[in-house]
Amino acid sequence: MARSRHTFLILAAAALAIGAGPGAHAEPAPPGDAARADAIRVELHLDRARFGPEGPILLRFGLVNTLREPVDVPLDPPLSADGQGLPLRLVLGTAGHPALVVYQDDDQPRNVQPGDLPAPDAEAKDTLRLAPLGVAGARIDFRSLYPAARYPGSYRVVWRPLDGRFGSAVVTFRVDVPKEAIVVTDQGKISFTLLYDVAPLNVENFMSLVEEGFYTGKTFHRVTPGLGLQGGCPRGDGTGTRPDGRLVPAELSDLPIDAGTLIMARKDGDLNSASCQFFIASERLPELDGQYTIVGQATDEASLRVIRQLVALPTDADGRPLRPLVIRSISLVDAPTARVRRLELQPTRGSSSAPSSIGELKPVNP
Repeated sequence: MARSRHTFLILAAAALAIGAGPGAHAEPAPPGDAARADAIRVELHLDRARFGPEGPILLRFGLVNTLREPVDVPLDPPLSADGQGLPLRLVLGTAGHPALVVYQDDDQPRNVQPGDLPAPDAEAKDTLRLAPLGVAGARIDFRSLYPAARYPGSYRVVWRPLDGRFGSAVVTFRVDVPKEAIVVTDQGKISFTLLYDVAPLNVENFMSLVEEGFYTGKTFHRVTPGLGLQGGCPRGDGTGTRPDGRLVPAELSDLPIDAGTLIMARKDGDLNSASCQFFIASERLPELDGQYTIVGQATDEASLRVIRQLVALPTDADGRPLRPLVIRSISLVDAPTARVRRLELQPTRGSSSAPSSIGELKPVNP
């Protein structure tokens, strides 16, 4: 018996499901509605560019209909439905025609093999229909497809679905071993273990500034006994942001702000205004829990001692040090494995009812 034609029906986000009741079916496409090469846009996205050796790397795949009319994407071989959205075989291709290629450290390309996907059955579809301006998408942990992505290095992932009929999309990212940020001051060094999994976007922002040498020669412009010290302002007065003006959204967590916690400063009343300034807590500050993005933690006694020494230095009535507290440098080094394992921050067991003392920090002028 000849296989009947079927169509995957992919709807735009605002559209209503068609034929949701029993016995419903997709209407066949009118003749001539097969997708043109320029009608479909291939998209591949990551939410950040740097990852640790553990945890998911979530890739978002998408086929976007750029037209205001439905289009049909011919599928050869026909595909069996494996859930809503973009079929996995369309993401990965076939053994003879892989769709996903990885370049690791600019080495030779490696095809991501589809593995043992179900063979087409009697209900297989030979057309993927995209609604007007519709998207067929999938979100997949790249490490489940390519386990070698746990190794440090640079990666470039190329997606060419359907043998590149509609073009391709590329993302690049790095996998790094856990890093420490070493802050050098005239009082000594402070070592912070950076918390990739807690605040990936803010850690990436901080690390990129460190790698650019942005913090060298900047100062701690505000010191508050009982709270901590704040620095990294390009103007030296708490009003500056990074040169490109970029702001980073908040990534709040339930981790406590304790002695040695490194958090990103922000404007009063604007959670999503972190830039380049940071604050180092000198003691436990429960009133700030859950209100600031934590990017690192100092745990060794030598670092905590330097923080206490800095906070004890004389200041004027506004908290400005009487002598400049210069950040000589900040550098990134591989974190000792033992220290990473020892850094087991416990979530707070409940928020404090005390009002936040954020106004005293004055991170960035509104």
